[in-house]
Amino acid sequence: MLSRVLVPLDGSPTMAQIVPRLRQWFGGTGAVVHLLVVRPPIREVIRLEDRVVYLDELVQQEQAAWHGYLVRLGSQLAYDGIVVHRAIRFGDPVAETLGAAESHAVHLIALVGQPYSWPRRLIHQSLTEQLLAKSPVPVLIVPPASRPSASLVLRYSGIEV
Repeated sequence: MLSRVLVPLDGSPTMAQIVPRLRQWFGGTGAVVHLLVVRPPIREVIRLEDRVVYLDELVQQEQAAWHGYLVRLGSQLAYDGIVVHRAIRFGDPVAETLGAAESHAVHLIALVGQPYSWPRRLIHQSLTEQLLAKSPVPVLIVPPASRPSASLVLRYSGIEV
């Protein structure tokens, strides 16, 4: 049984669409879900007029900002009896996601597939594609929920649907 799941998130509404699906699949099972945000490494201090903001303070500020996001999403899962762990890491998203999967011995990595245009896919592989190619554990890719545009009218044989 799948009882340990890693969910990489990036703060976008599309990636957060995985949460209701996890609630459906794992609610009431006592499964452990690891929510992970990977941010680019902070490499430079910020010089203000009256002081210098050093790297450790910048990292703390970044972690505090993302911790609130993870708490909000995690509380939805915890309400349904899912054990939630949260982590914010800095570095390469693929390497950090695979490292978290290994260190937590997860059974599955679950995420929402971000739609990319074919020219962009030629230039840069998405996180999803890279995880599929490199992950030693199964990767579940959920399609994003799409809603028809308000101005779009679906027709079948001239009859509005």
